[in-house]
Amino acid sequence: MKEVIFYISLAFSFISTFAQEYDEDPSKRIPDHTDEYRIANLEVNSYDSDFGVTYFEDNKILFSSTRKDSDNSGKKWKGNNQRFLNFYVGETDDLGNVISYESLKGEGNTKFHESNATFNKDHTKVYFTRNNFYESKKGLSKDRKMKLSIYIADVDADGKWHNTVPFPYNSDEYNNGHPTLSLDGKTMYFTSDMPGTIGKTDIFKVEITETGTFTVPENLGGNVNTPGREMFPFIAADGTLYFSSDYHKGKGKLDIFKTDSDELELAAIQNIGEPFNSSRDDFAFVLNDNLLEGYFSSNRPGGRGDDDIYYFVNKNKSKIIKKKEPLPDIPCTNLISGVITDKKDESILENALVEIFDEQGNTVYKVKVGPDGHYEYETPCEKAYTIKASKPLYLDKEITVFATDVLGQEVVANISLVPEITKVNGKIVIDIESIYFDFDDYRITPQAALELDKVIAFMNKYPKVIIEGGSHTDSRGRADYNMQLSEKRAASTVNYIMKNGHFDATRISAHGFGETQLVNNCSDGVRCSDEEHAKNRRTEFVIINADTLEQ
Repeated sequence: MKEVIFYISLAFSFISTFAQEYDEDPSKRIPDHTDEYRIANLEVNSYDSDFGVTYFEDNKILFSSTRKDSDNSGKKWKGNNQRFLNFYVGETDDLGNVISYESLKGEGNTKFHESNATFNKDHTKVYFTRNNFYESKKGLSKDRKMKLSIYIADVDADGKWHNTVPFPYNSDEYNNGHPTLSLDGKTMYFTSDMPGTIGKTDIFKVEITETGTFTVPENLGGNVNTPGREMFPFIAADGTLYFSSDYHKGKGKLDIFKTDSDELELAAIQNIGEPFNSSRDDFAFVLNDNLLEGYFSSNRPGGRGDDDIYYFVNKNKSKIIKKKEPLPDIPCTNLISGVITDKKDESILENALVEIFDEQGNTVYKVKVGPDGHYEYETPCEKAYTIKASKPLYLDKEITVFATDVLGQEVVANISLVPEITKVNGKIVIDIESIYFDFDDYRITPQAALELDKVIAFMNKYPKVIIEGGSHTDSRGRADYNMQLSEKRAASTVNYIMKNGHFDATRISAHGFGETQLVNNCSDGVRCSDEEHAKNRRTEFVIINADTLEQ
């Protein structure tokens, strides 16, 4: 089955769309009715993408489509080889069918994407999604992409939009879209991947003041938002927030969920189930004010085209939401999670050991991470923990983290471990900072002592290892003198290690290389700075029997 990932504006709302090669096995199809609901695929759906219904005046709806017609016959968008989305106004009958439609007049449509609008109560103002295109100018991000933005327009008595202005928190560098209004019209909810987003896209809200200005966007928090995608918010007439997510537990990719908009931090998140959710993407759910009927969009098998619009009705004529259930007593928890990586090359460290200790030092969690390097631990809110990560041939690392007081918050605690060994010119050496000596000197400096103490710790940790301390000089001075100086430097470092580590003499030896192994071009006759020469005055510790190291 051919699948195309449809990213509106190349970076934001994802809706998986499919070619017209559907699996017609009835057992895999979502039924078009249940004991309570009946759904119907609208005949107005085209071969292309149709979605995002908004109730618009009496017996009219607003929807978006990439269909080809006289008002939308322009160039195609590379994201799915369809035309850009335009708004259409459809007149409906009592059964929710669209009996006629036309392209939206006025300032609503441009040559780029438009979708997902919401109106204030008296339909004098509209908030909608469009590519970042304003006053005939494209807003491009640093990577030359045109993100999605929210725009606001006035609506006149004929339904035409004018006086379009951008939402003040739009940006060239991130996406805003899918606006919806609270029942009193004082709060706008929307989807964004702005800074402060928990996952890939989150739902935010802003307050709309009496003067029409907006407060700073506020993330709805970890109960609603997840590491995945939350989008297409809608506030029903009873105050329920409906939205789509690909991370909350569902039937397929994007599923439709609901929760109480007055208790966003505590209310249970409920999957609304069949026939609304399928194994594919289900989104853009809206209800009429009577709470008995509405529309949603889906790319489930059996549709007319790409994304299709579906009408639904409560067959029993009882409210879809009869009565708000009492809030369950949900304990406040956080999720501590992270990935263990190599600090030097950022690679995943499979089999690294992660231990989490509570404030009394008790081990509450212990695991070896898998190929993805990931660990996670669910904890009560407002707790402090010490996390220790370790792996053979890496330095152990401990960090302290604090669980927040926000229900469902994810506390990300990635840990990078410093490798103890590295490969240099085919040799396995202890990975420490280079040990430098002053010019024409072999005495151990304070900086050198700190690094040599790391060598002592390594030899204590791996008692079978045998190492060779190789010392090098710069090219200044006679070659024979430099060879003698390097031998003295090598002996100096080994003596320090033997004296302070109390090791057997068979475990470490010294070797001077003089100026025979320069690390740059500062050879005889080449003018170099003191800093460049200093890089050649170094000592490295080569592991002779690397096969004895425990991996």
